[in-house]
Amino acid sequence: MAKNLDLNLGEAPARPAKKLPVRESANTQKREAAAMVDLNFKVSVEFRREFKLWAAAHDMSQKETLERAFRLLKQQGG
Repeated sequence: MAKNLDLNLGEAPARPAKKLPVRESANTQKREAAAMVDLNFKVSVEFRREFKLWAAAHDMSQKETLERAFRLLKQQGG
């Protein structure tokens, strides 16, 4: 004999929203800058090799090297 199953297929229960740290200003909300995300792009084999060697020779990570170079470019107005 088959049993009656109450599947309760009505609305799904509301799931609490995950709160992300935000910085509010005027009418926008921005995530905190501390969150790390991937940055992916293609470069030539020669550039990659030179970049990695330069960073290693100066005891810097590739991330530090890129961040420092970008900071300097912004300071120069480039």
